[in-house]
Amino acid sequence: MILWFMTLCMLIFTLVNLAFLRPLAKPGKTPATAVCIPMRNESRHVDRLITNLQMAIPENTHVYIYEDRSEDDTYERLNRAIGDDSRFTVIQGVPLPDDWAGKVHACHQLATRTTEPYLLFLDADVTIDSSFIPRMHATLAREKAVFLSGFPQFPTSTFLGKLLIPMQHVLIAQHLPLFWRKVKHPAFAAANGMNVFVERNSYEEIGGHAAIRSSLIDDIDLCRTFKRHQKVTSLVQVAPFISCDMYETNEEVWSGFSKNVFKGMNESVGLALYFLTYYGIQLTAMFAWLFSPNWQTISAALFVLLARLAVDIKSHGSGTWLHPLSLIAYLTLLGNAVIRKWRRLPITWKGRHYS
Repeated sequence: MILWFMTLCMLIFTLVNLAFLRPLAKPGKTPATAVCIPMRNESRHVDRLITNLQMAIPENTHVYIYEDRSEDDTYERLNRAIGDDSRFTVIQGVPLPDDWAGKVHACHQLATRTTEPYLLFLDADVTIDSSFIPRMHATLAREKAVFLSGFPQFPTSTFLGKLLIPMQHVLIAQHLPLFWRKVKHPAFAAANGMNVFVERNSYEEIGGHAAIRSSLIDDIDLCRTFKRHQKVTSLVQVAPFISCDMYETNEEVWSGFSKNVFKGMNESVGLALYFLTYYGIQLTAMFAWLFSPNWQTISAALFVLLARLAVDIKSHGSGTWLHPLSLIAYLTLLGNAVIRKWRRLPITWKGRHYS
């Protein structure tokens, strides 16, 4: 009965919470906007990215790409793909200072070399709809915010990606009180670095990316910094107007999420134990259904699956029936990340090592 009640509460909270995840507004006017994209070892994304942006960016928008000293042919491919398109500027990277994280430094360089009143930070592996940028402007005005972000659709071909990548939507829906998304307290910070839209004056007032120079979770830490300065931030439903093909291999999926999963909890062991317990309960419900089927265990498992189905429908995603395997993968990932931190093992990403 306890398991049945807990999973019912999870379902109810998920459904109520998702009702407060607002969609993007209808397209509005587009003031001058700098699209800022850091790129390091992104050769495989270059042609698709440039082709997409050439079709999708509106007037008054310029794309700035920081080519961060790639070890592959990213720079050469960028120049070939852009050609003589004057709407694009490629900035060649400088050596990474010792006290900076790579992506944060790249975003800082982009911000300081642009002048537009609005900045849209995108990852190199995203694809945007032609209405995405005008919708972001209209939504920023509707939300009366100066910082806007959201979680895209996640098409993925890898098995581990199908298990772990959609869990980002699940975590937001089941843990962040979306009705309090604009509360000016760092504890309610939520963002996705694949798309972060900011008003420049406020961005500069809070110190920009320089204020979080060593962060490995730049999106959340930047959002926290805005909130600490009493700025209004908001998380909205950006799918289906942007998608992100995050990782090409299972190894990249594991490495990428290992970098972020515990950091996103501010490396709090208490929070990690809470998440391990929460999703452990969901996994227990799935196993109880299999090994001790009765109306209570079957209902509990269905509550878990219905909550995941609601998330998938809202995020234009899929994977409901893979949820039991997603739970196993997530619990293993989080447990491993906590152990790595306890053992003080370094994190490697994009050829760089972070302690």
